[in-house]
Amino acid sequence: MPAGAWSTPGYPAPGEVPQPYGTPPWPSTPVWDQTPPPPPKFPRWAVVVAAVVVVLALCGFGINYAVTSVREAEDRYNATRPATPAPTRGADPSESVPPSPTGPRAATYPVRENDDLARVCDGWYYPQSPKFTGKAPHQIAVGVVDSVMLPSRHIQSAVTVPDLRESVWRAWMPENPAKTQLVACVDLTRSGSKLKSCKYDDPKPETIAMKQGFYRLRLYEAATGRKLLDRAVTGEDEECPSVVFLAQGENLNSEVDDRQLYELLKGFVMKKG
Repeated sequence: MPAGAWSTPGYPAPGEVPQPYGTPPWPSTPVWDQTPPPPPKFPRWAVVVAAVVVVLALCGFGINYAVTSVREAEDRYNATRPATPAPTRGADPSESVPPSPTGPRAATYPVRENDDLARVCDGWYYPQSPKFTGKAPHQIAVGVVDSVMLPSRHIQSAVTVPDLRESVWRAWMPENPAKTQLVACVDLTRSGSKLKSCKYDDPKPETIAMKQGFYRLRLYEAATGRKLLDRAVTGEDEECPSVVFLAQGENLNSEVDDRQLYELLKGFVMKKG
């Protein structure tokens, strides 16, 4: 057959150059021969900015780590410190403010009850109370602390005295605390040797040793806080009390009796103004 007379469908005729499949025309340069474009170049300022950002980020991390470490250290330190109670607003000055170490402090209200007089022994005075002047006898209150472990002061209701004149024995019985001029403070300081044994049957049979009690006696003017007397006293009352309240490990001690108080303080109660 002559050349080009026939051809098989899908094949080139004799003498023709085979063409690739697809839609002509094909590019003159094969795709796999093309050189890939170079990577984009960043401006120099962008590189500098990126470096600064990295440095700042590292510095910020370091500062944050340091601050966190300091705060953690402070928290650990504060956790070991004892909590400080917040001041109570609206409380009485004698209850919320400690006495001045340089001297007594004045209360801003008058004496209302025996508990106010007990504060005189703790460094307070009441300017609205009557001063230690004028005609005798001068009304006196006696506050006692008979425990070292539980130092709670109580004002005696009366001191029994041998003087039978009503004006005198009433001066030792502060029925009206606001009229008190003198406050005596009797404080147990220590226990001495055993004196005797006291027996009790209620709530169960028990024997308690009584020891020699040693006290400190102070006397103050209620209106000014002026100290008039300060001396050591040995308790001479060795009578077993009918009722005993003792903390664990505490002793039963001899007490300062009324006769001692009268002898030590009568010169002030009966002092002429």
